[in-house]
Amino acid sequence: MVPTTELFDLIKRLTKSEKRYFTVNSKAQEGSKLYLTLFQEMDKMETYDEAKLKDRLKSLGFKPTNLAVMKVHLTKLILKALRSFYEGNTPEHTVLSMLLEAEILKNKGLYQQAIKHFEKAKATARHFEMHYHIFEILNRLIFTHIGLFVKGTAEKLEALFEEMESLKNLAYKEAEVKTLACKAWLISNTKQLRRPATLAAIDEIERHPMLQAIETGDTFFTKIYYFNAHAHLNHSKGEYQKANQHYKKTLELWNSHPHIRDINNRTYKSDITNYLNSCHTLGRYEVFDEWMERFESIKDTNFNEEAGSFKDYYHITLLYLLNTAQLKRALEIVPKVEYGLKAYQPRLSKTREMSLRFNVFFVFFCNERFSEALDWLNTLDLDNKLEAKADTKALARIIRVIVHYELGHTRILEDLRTSVYRKLKKEHQLHEFERTILEHIRQLENTPDKKDKIVLFEFLLEKLNAIGETYGMQKITGLEDIVCWAESRVYNKSYLEVLEQRKRQ
Repeated sequence: MVPTTELFDLIKRLTKSEKRYFTVNSKAQEGSKLYLTLFQEMDKMETYDEAKLKDRLKSLGFKPTNLAVMKVHLTKLILKALRSFYEGNTPEHTVLSMLLEAEILKNKGLYQQAIKHFEKAKATARHFEMHYHIFEILNRLIFTHIGLFVKGTAEKLEALFEEMESLKNLAYKEAEVKTLACKAWLISNTKQLRRPATLAAIDEIERHPMLQAIETGDTFFTKIYYFNAHAHLNHSKGEYQKANQHYKKTLELWNSHPHIRDINNRTYKSDITNYLNSCHTLGRYEVFDEWMERFESIKDTNFNEEAGSFKDYYHITLLYLLNTAQLKRALEIVPKVEYGLKAYQPRLSKTREMSLRFNVFFVFFCNERFSEALDWLNTLDLDNKLEAKADTKALARIIRVIVHYELGHTRILEDLRTSVYRKLKKEHQLHEFERTILEHIRQLENTPDKKDKIVLFEFLLEKLNAIGETYGMQKITGLEDIVCWAESRVYNKSYLEVLEQRKRQ
C-alpha cells in the first residue's frame, strides 16, 4: 500500500503563525511528545518519504511501530488546534462556537443559559444572512424548549415554527436562484453562441419565474444571484451592455452591505473580476485602475483565498495589458503567472488554468516571440473534454498553425493544417472564420513570392472584416487578434504597432 501524504500536505499548508500556535500549545501539554517530534520531522521534509521518516524517528530514540496510527492522531491534534486558533475569527466561527457552547449547557440541564446562547447565535447569523446556520439554530432551540417545557413554551414553539416556515421559503428561493445563476454561468463560459442548443438553454433559464423580478423580501444573496444570472445570460447572447449593467449592480449591492461583503471577500473579488471581464468585452479599460486597486486592497487570509485571487487577478490583468498594448508589462508578469500555476494548481479549475496559459501564450505571440509562444501553446491540453473552452481550444489549434508558419516549419505545416481541419470538423468547430484561416495558410504554403503573400494577406483581411460585420467582431473568439496579425503583415509593421494604432482609433 502506498503511504498517504494527507498529513504531510496538511502540515505544508500551515502558515508560520499556525505552526507556532500548534508547537507552543503542544509543548504545554503533559505526556509523550512523540506526535510533536513527528510534526517537526515532517515539516522539515521537502517531499514525503515514509522510509526516511521512520529511520529518522528511530535515530531520535523513538520506535514508530505504528506510524499510521500516529499520523491519524497528529492530524486530529492539528485540526483541533486550528479550530482553537480560528475561534471567533469570523462570524461563522463565532456562530459555530456558540452552538457548541449552547449544546454543552443544554446537556448539563442549564436550559435557560443554552437558550440565551442559541438566541445570540441566531442574531449573529441573521445579521450576516447565514440562513442555513439559522435553520440548525432554530431546530436546536425547538428541542431545547421542548426539554424545558415551562409555562409559555407552547407559544414560543409556535413562534419558532412560524420563523422556520418563513425562513424555509426565503432559503428555498435563494437556493433556486443560485442554481439558475450557476447554470447561466456555465453557459456563459461555454460561449457556444453559434449553436441553437445554447440559445434554447438561455431562453429556458430567462423564462424562469424567479428571474422575472426582485421582490422586497428577497435575501441579499438572492439579489446577488439574480443579477449574476442575468449578467451571464446577457453575456452569452452577446448583449454585453446589458450584462455590464447587471455586473455593476452586483457590485453596488455588495457595497451597500459592507458587513456582508467584508466576510465574503472571495466572492466579492470574483464579482469584481466578472465586472472587469465585462468591461474588457466592451473595451472600457478606463475603469480598470480603480477596480484593480480595490481588488488588491482586499487581503487574503488563507490558501483558498490566495489561489482564488491569483487566478482572477492575473487573468484580468493579462487581458487588460494585452488589450491596451502594454505588451512589455505583460511580459514582466509572466514569471509570476508561471509560479502561481504551480503553487495554486490544486485550486485552479481546468478552464481557468487553460485561460491563463492561453493568455501567456498570447503575450509571446503579440510580442512576436514565436518560439516561446509555441512552448506555452504546447502546455495546453487541447484534447480535454472541457466544453467551456471549446472556442478557445479551436482558436488555439488555428493559431498553432499560424505560429508554425511564422517559424518557417514548412515540413510539418501541411500535415498540421489538415489535421486541424479534420479535428475542428469532428468537433463541430469548423465555421467560416476557421475555414478562412486554414485556407489562407494553405495558399501561403504555395506562394513563395513576398508581394503575392501581401496580396493574400490583404484578401484575408477583407474576408475577416466581412465576417466581423456579419457576426460581430467580439462574438468570435480571436477574430480581432487575427485581424491585427493580418494587418501587421499587410503593412509590414509589428503586431504591437498595429495594436497601438487600432487602440488610438
